[in-house]
Amino acid sequence: MKNFNLDRRSLLKGTAGVLPASVFSSELKASSVLNNKPLIDKGLLVNRPRAFEVMDRFNLQGLVALDPINVFYLTNVITIGVKFRSEYPGFATYAKDPDSEIHLVSSASSAWDIANGDRETASLIAYGFGANNSKEYDTDGIPVEPKNASTRKYPVEENAELTPREKKWVNAQENVHANLSANAAWGIAKALKSQGITKGRVAVDDMRIADLLASTDMVNIECVPGYGVFQLIRMVKTEQEIAYQRIGGQNNGDACLATVRSIEIGMTQDEVVQIFRVECAKRGNDMTSFIAGMPGGGLPDGEIVEGKPYLVDAVSHFKQYHGDTARTFILGEPSKEVMKRHKANQTAREAVYDAIKPGVKYSELRKTGYDVMVKSGMPKDAVFVTPHSVGLQHDDNPLSLPQFGIDRIDHVLEENMVLTVDLPYLQVGYGTGHNEDLFRVTKTGYEPLNSEQDPLIIL
Repeated sequence: MKNFNLDRRSLLKGTAGVLPASVFSSELKASSVLNNKPLIDKGLLVNRPRAFEVMDRFNLQGLVALDPINVFYLTNVITIGVKFRSEYPGFATYAKDPDSEIHLVSSASSAWDIANGDRETASLIAYGFGANNSKEYDTDGIPVEPKNASTRKYPVEENAELTPREKKWVNAQENVHANLSANAAWGIAKALKSQGITKGRVAVDDMRIADLLASTDMVNIECVPGYGVFQLIRMVKTEQEIAYQRIGGQNNGDACLATVRSIEIGMTQDEVVQIFRVECAKRGNDMTSFIAGMPGGGLPDGEIVEGKPYLVDAVSHFKQYHGDTARTFILGEPSKEVMKRHKANQTAREAVYDAIKPGVKYSELRKTGYDVMVKSGMPKDAVFVTPHSVGLQHDDNPLSLPQFGIDRIDHVLEENMVLTVDLPYLQVGYGTGHNEDLFRVTKTGYEPLNSEQDPLIIL
């Protein structure tokens, strides 16, 4: 069989960028499923030099996280509370001092996971359920931590021969229960104190943290809204994060293509989404979202019909790190207008990707893509060009930081940023198309993190 593993530039020549579904062999399908994942669970995920630089920029003494994404980023732990979607699944505290430990503030159950020792994690400060603080004050009117905090303690069968892993669990449980903080608020306070943070400005990703600290003796801490600060830090990836995204990005792209090849006339959006969910699972990814047709609206006819172009925008994650891939497909012979728009879209992508390198602004990528598509005959109001960071979230960069006097951010590409550039065209009555791939910014250009083939797929 002919090899159709073409690069982007060859796809621009004539109709070479249009690959029929018959191109894809069972051999390609099989090779795209990664059965043997490398063991890459090692160090912490947080980019510490980047974090210190950002914290210095905004005069921050520390960070406190409640959002599970940020807690995981700082601690390398997904708490059991996240899995049960509890209101306060866990917190993380981070100090500007490079010698300071990172703390996970969570329930005692997190001790078991940390005790396993299979990867680097933050240190745990566990909290229980102490008395209400309302009547606990010292002579200066400062709250005092209630005593006798308690929480669940799992029993150990008498005379049982414990496995090495179970022995670690028992020891961890005993240590935690001997040092419980009264509640979540006092656990956060304890963590900050141990990091030397008793005054100054702290960025929090949820202002409920400020309310919690206000019930403790941390009266000299100023909490400022800081979700965008976390995103700004996360934009430049560590080696560990990039390893995850190489796998997640490829898995996502393969699952997207496999889904498109399975589409048939008469399918509903729910049916297509279910195919993608399964294709992600085969490869070790978890589905985040899948759009077919008009974003927010779905399929114009309520089902797949012949002769109409559709976009698919596929997002899934591996170990919480996302891939993001989009393509255009059509069932039946494409019209001249479809081919015209496909060519304009693909030419714009080529121009955008040729421009990628450190120092280039988001606005420059937007202008490059937009100008090429419009010049190539695409309707002006049907075109969107949107660069965005991808990582622990699908769209993972702050647009502004008004709490720091920044109303608009035009991000500048840096090495080891991972992002995509959305290049959709959307027009009610015509149909939709898209062209999007995940990439890492390198010193001189970019590294693709999913297959770049098949911008238009004819079924």
